[in-house]
Amino acid sequence: MKSVGIVVITLVVLLVVATAVVYSGSLNIAADDPHWRTTSRLIETLRDRSISRQAKDVAVPASLDDAKSIASGAGEYAEMCTGCHLAPGMKDTEMRQGLYPKPPELAKHDVRRTSAEQFWIIKHGLKMTGMPAWGPTHKDDRIWSMVAFLRKLPGMTPAQYQTLLDSGEGGHHHDEGEEHEAETEAALASETKTAPAGHAHDDGGHAHEKTPSTTTLSAEAAQAAAVADRFQKLLAQGKTREASMLLDPSILIFEGGGAEKSRAEYASRHLKADSEFLKNANVAMISRAGNTAGDLAWIATESRLKTEGSKPLDLLSTETMVLKRTPDGWRVMHIHWSSKAKK
Repeated sequence: MKSVGIVVITLVVLLVVATAVVYSGSLNIAADDPHWRTTSRLIETLRDRSISRQAKDVAVPASLDDAKSIASGAGEYAEMCTGCHLAPGMKDTEMRQGLYPKPPELAKHDVRRTSAEQFWIIKHGLKMTGMPAWGPTHKDDRIWSMVAFLRKLPGMTPAQYQTLLDSGEGGHHHDEGEEHEAETEAALASETKTAPAGHAHDDGGHAHEKTPSTTTLSAEAAQAAAVADRFQKLLAQGKTREASMLLDPSILIFEGGGAEKSRAEYASRHLKADSEFLKNANVAMISRAGNTAGDLAWIATESRLKTEGSKPLDLLSTETMVLKRTPDGWRVMHIHWSSKAKK
């Protein structure tokens, strides 16, 4: 009985001490003050055991080695994950340097998680790590494409990674019907119903790239360029809703001597007309330059644009995009389009 009393007293003392520490505010929860080593090991063990248990019933599809799925996952990863987990050849980001615990650099880590565990982590996220749950915004097939890519990522060279981006169909998009997007889509649809007739492209119009080309950019700039190219590709495919989701809500667009000062304004004026124009346009990239500064990137592209029909065009086009890194990946903040007739 005496030993039981000692245990009870000890537990009470520990509870009192823990309560005093919590309410005194003396425990430093700053991200730049790491846990004690024992605390870190305890948390890591808890995390690993929990992930293993929660993922045990996840059924892994047989398509993880499919080349198209891997390429699609590369596009998803470029837009959603590189800010924290980086990419082959990519330098550390300002956001990642300030996170604790620091996210693993997945291109340099051996695959120690099972495919089921990777899927569960991406879908459900991890508490108190900065790892978001992508399940509310992405269907399972998109998440599995990221898993397929992650299985190939360790040891991948920057050139191999860029090749996947150039060949892939991936990219961030929200599944239809999700609550968080309903307000934005309603606003875009409402303004589009009352939109004036689409504008015609002439020598003062602008051109888009229909298919991206491999260019010599830094790894970070290449991630931003992949988003710029995907925006243009979605427009050419008539997927205006998906394209608009790659634009910052407060985007500023210069074209044809005018300015559109928000995503909603662009949707109500030129978005559909741009999409219709691009469906029959042939665009060839001439040159591209770009760079990054912290969480901002600029991509400048020169192209030749040709159309046929009753009013054929042969234009030299310039496009400048400014993009911002967000938790959802790179998003376009500013676009400047201009073109002139090729002589």
